[in-house]
Amino acid sequence: MSVPSSYLPEGNLVHELKIPVRWGDMDALGHVNNIMYFRYFESTRLNWFETLDFGVLGTESQGMVIVDNHAEYLLPVVYPSTVHVRMGAHSPGRSSFVSTYTITIGDKLMTRGSAKVVWIDNRTMKSTALPEKIRQKIESQVGLQD
Repeated sequence: MSVPSSYLPEGNLVHELKIPVRWGDMDALGHVNNIMYFRYFESTRLNWFETLDFGVLGTESQGMVIVDNHAEYLLPVVYPSTVHVRMGAHSPGRSSFVSTYTITIGDKLMTRGSAKVVWIDNRTMKSTALPEKIRQKIESQVGLQD
């Protein structure tokens, strides 16, 4: 399926994941609870992290933390459906980068979001240099295709 460029996350497209919406993801108002969108972003980010051959997050000497998180809810997501989360990345600095997300269902853009990711030393809990393989992925990725 061809995705309009306005439906793609900002930056280089680095990963995408399809996630089934569970009944329990919804709230009393009959749509997916706002916190679940951040979990969908997180699942996609962690899945991307695992594809880079790092160990399980939190078990290695280094890892990542989120210092800023945003979401723009455009249309409500409801059960049953499958969300397609796309993750972009840009602006790598010494120890951080910006990750961006879009959530679509079919041809509808449901949500846009972003998170600032900081690479840390898990022992000291202080920022440390972004690994070169992450920097290269962010800078050289030209995009994924459906």
